[in-house]
Amino acid sequence: FFEQGIVAHVAFGDPTCSSLRQALQEAGQAVGTAVRSGGTYLCIEGPQFSTKGESRLYRQWGVDVIGMTNLPEAKLAREAELCYATMALVTDYDCWHESEAAVTVEAILMTLHKNVALAKRIIRAAVSVAKQPRTCACGQALQNAIVTAPDKAPSRTKKRLALLLGRRLE
Repeated sequence: FFEQGIVAHVAFGDPTCSSLRQALQEAGQAVGTAVRSGGTYLCIEGPQFSTKGESRLYRQWGVDVIGMTNLPEAKLAREAELCYATMALVTDYDCWHESEAAVTVEAILMTLHKNVALAKRIIRAAVSVAKQPRTCACGQALQNAIVTAPDKAPSRTKKRLALLLGRRLE
């Protein structure tokens, strides 16, 4: 969000909200699915799949999940002071797994459609847990992040970001 005359450096060392992640973990367990909390996510440019060489390299790096979205969303959520967590419902092993068939769009779409119903059940269960008041720092991500002096910020940009900035640039 921060460009065109307003600079903000939002902390992003831990890109997801631990409270929301915990709520999703509990919800996943409540609906009876296997849940793994934590891990390293790698965002690649899609829609191309990885080569075997890339896939092996990602494993050497310790990557647990590879996806084509998530990172931009996580950064924007942090800038908007929203809680954000990933619920990664895996569709395939990528091409590194020698005993699995090669990744195909058809196989991914079939698994993806099955995952939609599971995702809906988890989200329904998580909503009741996530209703609790926030105790995380997500809602204060911009508190000391805005570098631009209020009198130097373009009024057009301040107007565009008014919902996010509130009174921070007055």
